[in-house]
Amino acid sequence: MYMKMKAFLMFVLLFLCSMGTKAQDLGANYNENIDYPITEIEMLKQSKVNWVRGFVNIPTLFLQNENGKIVGVKEEAIKTHIPTLKFIQAKKALGDRVKFILSLKIPFELYTDTVPKVGTKEMEYIFRATEVLLQTYQMAQNIDILVMGNEPEWENALDTDLCHADGEDYRAFLNEFANRLTTWKQANGWTFDIYAGALNRVSELPKSETVPAVVSVVNNNPNVVGLDLHVHALNINQAEDDFRIIRNKYGVTKKLICTEFSMVRALNPHVADALGEWGTKNGYTAGMKIYEYLNLIAEKANAGTPVSAAEFKSLFESYSWYPKNWYKTFYEVFKKYDTYAITGRFSVVPGGARAVYDANTEMWELGGIYFSRYLGLDANGFYNPNPLLYPDFIAAQNGLAISSLVEGQQELFISWGNGVDKTGVLSVTDKDGTEVVRQPLDSESDYTLVENLVPGTTYHVALLKSDDSVLWEDDVKTKLVTGEFPLLKYQQVDGYALVQLLNLPADAASYKLKVDGREIDIVNKNLNGQVLTAEVAYKDGSVETLSATIRK
Repeated sequence: MYMKMKAFLMFVLLFLCSMGTKAQDLGANYNENIDYPITEIEMLKQSKVNWVRGFVNIPTLFLQNENGKIVGVKEEAIKTHIPTLKFIQAKKALGDRVKFILSLKIPFELYTDTVPKVGTKEMEYIFRATEVLLQTYQMAQNIDILVMGNEPEWENALDTDLCHADGEDYRAFLNEFANRLTTWKQANGWTFDIYAGALNRVSELPKSETVPAVVSVVNNNPNVVGLDLHVHALNINQAEDDFRIIRNKYGVTKKLICTEFSMVRALNPHVADALGEWGTKNGYTAGMKIYEYLNLIAEKANAGTPVSAAEFKSLFESYSWYPKNWYKTFYEVFKKYDTYAITGRFSVVPGGARAVYDANTEMWELGGIYFSRYLGLDANGFYNPNPLLYPDFIAAQNGLAISSLVEGQQELFISWGNGVDKTGVLSVTDKDGTEVVRQPLDSESDYTLVENLVPGTTYHVALLKSDDSVLWEDDVKTKLVTGEFPLLKYQQVDGYALVQLLNLPADAASYKLKVDGREIDIVNKNLNGQVLTAEVAYKDGSVETLSATIRK
């Protein structure tokens, strides 16, 4: 026996993350501010969100325009785009437990009079810019979902009836886009899912040409996994109206995600309402306006003397127009229509585009879960939560059957949530319908590790009752082998240290994981050491040792 000379020291980042389940998973939406997540890593970990979403404006950032025509690609601008780098840094800091969604905003009305025809130079420039973006900083390898478009009803040419004037051209564009993306995925080994969208106000646009065009692509293009919906409701019933129309009228059976949702349109007309009797009772004037109150409490929070959460909540709940528990109502709709991923506004911090409120300011910020701008920080330096939404957010998280799910190349780690039924049975079925794993949950353990899976393979994973009815289910794909040499990786997931050996060669006979020479398992309560090693024994009798320094 001899030691292979491949042994080397690898420094691997320790990923500290803790997430939610697959179906109806909650996440954080950052819109165009894709450089923000890296500044809120600890908040994202603490919140246990499962998704992070942002968008990039392809034409504004990365295309050249002359006289209303796309005439080129700003490739250097793409390759040096710092927000993109920070977006990827956030993904790496959060680890495999947090999935990332990238939406591509392509507002044609800013650059062209109409949607470019398939095969034109203008369309090819859009595709080239997208391809370079996906290659830059390994963007494609670090996202799980890519959404083609962002509210195209408003961002393409519209006719006087608010109907899309280029429905057929947009349909052709999306189909070609999905096919190009698929070609690039196959050529590069990328694994992200392709979605179309994001449709907005579906129930309000019965004459729209855009909606049926997008839905047609979702329903008929096999390369498209699902549809993204944005629900900025004017009334609380609209949340379900949009989903019902998409499922029932348009017959969409593929996955749905919702990357933006709010009640901002119901709140905006009241930004200049007076505090009235509530103001008099709580130390303010009856004539003070809501926007004046928001500016005042922002100043108090900035000075370290924020108002109480109880005061803030009581103000808005004193108004009959405020839709109490709207977050809970939306989440119930998401569950009813089996929404795969849900990302809403995450944080409201000092500064930003709405640094000072006035009588015309839109109240987007009231939809944030965390509220440091208005309610300051807690004793540990974390953002204080928004009392209007946070209780319903936490209730939704606590009701999840799955707290965390990490896909490896040959294993699947599931951390069970508070909503799990421990009398259930875990079933894992391969693409041929063969059940490869069936095991009861361990009532004494809060996780399950499934091993000996095939890399790059989709499995149907389900938590079943004793009568085989489904409590939770999802299609999960193990990670692809991405190199010729073994690689050590470790990360924190819901209080456990998960150690994975990736890219295990076919001629490997076995391996052992150790910390400071002490043998350990794949799942550990903690590592309690400094040097993590893997000893890989090969069929020819040789041994390869890999090492990683554990970073606390």
